[in-house]
Amino acid sequence: MAIEPNVLAAVVVDELIRNGVTKFVYCPGSRNGPVGFALVNRAERGDVDLHVRLDERSAAFVALGLARGGGKPAAVVTTSGTAVANLLPAVCEADQGQVPLLVLSANRPPEALGTGASQTVEQFGFFDGQVRYKVQVGSAQQGDEVVSRYARSQVSTAVLACFGGFGRAHGPVQVDLPLVSGKPPSIPDVEGPCGRDRGLPWVAVPPRTASGSRTDIDLARPTVVVAGDGADVHEVPADIPLVAEPTVEVEGRVRIHPWALDYLSPRQVVVLGRPTLHRAVSALLERDDVELFVQSGAVLEGIFAGTHANRISDHYRFDGKSPPEWTKQVWDADRIVRECWEECLDQTADTPTGLHVARRLLAAVRPAHLLWVGASNPIRDVGLVADLPAGVRVYSNRGVAGIDGTIASAIGLALNRPTQAVIAFVGDLTFEHDASSLQFGTLERRPDNLTIVVSNDNGGGIFETLEQGDRKYQGAEFGGAFERIYGTPQQTDIKAICQAYGVRYRNGDDGRWMAGLGARHGMEVIEISTRRSSLRDIHAEVRERMNRAMTTVNGIQHARSAPGDGAQRCTGAGSQAATA
Repeated sequence: MAIEPNVLAAVVVDELIRNGVTKFVYCPGSRNGPVGFALVNRAERGDVDLHVRLDERSAAFVALGLARGGGKPAAVVTTSGTAVANLLPAVCEADQGQVPLLVLSANRPPEALGTGASQTVEQFGFFDGQVRYKVQVGSAQQGDEVVSRYARSQVSTAVLACFGGFGRAHGPVQVDLPLVSGKPPSIPDVEGPCGRDRGLPWVAVPPRTASGSRTDIDLARPTVVVAGDGADVHEVPADIPLVAEPTVEVEGRVRIHPWALDYLSPRQVVVLGRPTLHRAVSALLERDDVELFVQSGAVLEGIFAGTHANRISDHYRFDGKSPPEWTKQVWDADRIVRECWEECLDQTADTPTGLHVARRLLAAVRPAHLLWVGASNPIRDVGLVADLPAGVRVYSNRGVAGIDGTIASAIGLALNRPTQAVIAFVGDLTFEHDASSLQFGTLERRPDNLTIVVSNDNGGGIFETLEQGDRKYQGAEFGGAFERIYGTPQQTDIKAICQAYGVRYRNGDDGRWMAGLGARHGMEVIEISTRRSSLRDIHAEVRERMNRAMTTVNGIQHARSAPGDGAQRCTGAGSQAATA
């Protein structure tokens, strides 16, 4: 006789807890009901932190935020059918972003497949190519003890894979749970066969030790280290020029402005993590006069910029000192770029853009604040306009870099780090895309430490700075195609959305929105009206200022960046607006 569904669910939940999975986001459903009852029971005992969400896509991103904030696997639990399909965006982000996300999907029994049974699809293959590991823990026609051992071993193995076991990076896994019934239990405390003694997981794997290939870097040659999302820079000497994306913890090092790279000629570049934000970096990695060293190994899934690399190694050791003349060139270029940005933003402050909001936000955040930055322009703006304050940790969904799930992810981070202020910085389209994540059941815990700053430029501001934003695509020749398919202006009332979900709203157009930023007064949304039409001109103006200033500095070359995709090189000024 098959193991009773509520007993199997209790066994699976118990083994997850033994393996350190204590954060769960549950989506209502019938087939996953036994798992839900087991989770409520363990939540009442204080064993798990349970959150309930209606929207599976939002729930998965909340779990992703919980996992990012805690560094441990978090689980999203759904019923069968399209509920599981809605998890795919977050699973893709967890895959590329190396986030330990565990999908626990209830399923109909195998014999229901192909019969037209309600909510029955072939869901076990939904995430093929995106998960580190997947297993289907079925209700075999065997005794409870045998099924318990099998289920515990599979669950334990899945968590190990999720948390970077078997020589791979952290990432998502799927535990699919076919249940013959979703009926609730007859008693509150359902217990199954016991696991290992002393609460140990069923399967244990010794910690992974650092090993693999190593390459020595001679710092006598002009060197730049480029650190993208997921990079670990603790072995990089403090005096080496470092271009680091906002999500990288630089441990007190100074970040070189990415646009400074367009005026420098390093002989060698070391790439750590996945730098995907700035075209100046992409152009540098494609230059044939640069020797490129790229990090690989268990910390990464795939090799970033591998097609251009001269050497791929697991570890790098830096020897020697940077030449003083090279260091001076780097600092001169960095200083000039930052001064040009400051001057241009000061002169255009009366017509604010997202760039201006980002600069003011970075001036307002304080040490120990957590900053979640949306994809598209906000994360780029943060990387362009000012230095990140020391002690401020930045998070962003940089794996696939989509705008979906940003609000949910920030909520997950805030729920997992309740003692720290979390500030989310997003554009209007990102906010509107995920506004339903502001929905909380009346029995659910809302974070009181989350402020969402919305830079509302009424559309897709990032495209203003790209090739599509050329003025000709906004004119009659192309039928105003830009505004229709890229600008995409909306008529959304953000204040009304907040009121509908019971979220505090504040308009920041009076310029005083930074007051009390990070204070605890429940969830709050601050909306600031900005302009996207001037973004292209600002980028071009900054570039022109830099080109003029660089010609007066000894040893620094003229602009080398390219418009468009960075595959070409030119020295013009106005054409450089799209290089961010």
